[in-house]
Amino acid sequence: MNGIPFEEDIRDTNPNETGHREAQFHEGWRRAVEGQCYREETLRQLTWNNLGYRLGKRFGATSADHGDQIDDWCVRQQARRAGEAT
Repeated sequence: MNGIPFEEDIRDTNPNETGHREAQFHEGWRRAVEGQCYREETLRQLTWNNLGYRLGKRFGATSADHGDQIDDWCVRQQARRAGEAT
């Protein structure tokens, strides 16, 4: 993720398994739009929550449908990268 630095990606590689991934992504986005600030140490590891936060900081408020589309795109990118790594 160029321009959104992190040290370690600790997102679940099977993000749909628990059903919490999408909620965490949207929660992070909501916090960014509301003006909350995540600490630098929180952002060192990439999680679904702080990925939503990072993108929310960049893009601001959006419709729920658009947020879902971005979330889905992120999941597809992670799956593609996981496939390339094997």
